[in-house]
Amino acid sequence: MLEREIIQNRGVENVVQDGEITGFRFLVRMPNYRGAFGRLIEGIEVRVDGVHWDRTVPLWSLYGTQYTVDELRASHLDVHWDLDEPAVITVPHPGGLAPGVHELEVEIAIHAPYIPAQFQPSLFPAARKVTVIA
Repeated sequence: MLEREIIQNRGVENVVQDGEITGFRFLVRMPNYRGAFGRLIEGIEVRVDGVHWDRTVPLWSLYGTQYTVDELRASHLDVHWDLDEPAVITVPHPGGLAPGVHELEVEIAIHAPYIPAQFQPSLFPAARKVTVIA
């Protein structure tokens, strides 16, 4: 079951590839009142303890498949982020996050075709303290 908060409390962990920590990941829920096709996702800006990653850097995993923002935007109608499906956000960051409590801030950008262009994208900010366990 998803939590009410955009940033989910579970799923915050470092990513290990070939024995090395290459980044970290966390879960977010769809912030809008309905789902969105991948082509409408414009990215997620991430900030942890003052370190910032532009919205095009993090990778998105939906239903077990990982995408860059460019791949999502090119997916047309093949990818859909549903209300009840958390997205796994992976941030490349050699060494990952140290064990302990961190201040995680995000801003999800989603294009809403029914909103005038001058008000695009719709931005959904969220902040939460999260814990990384070694």
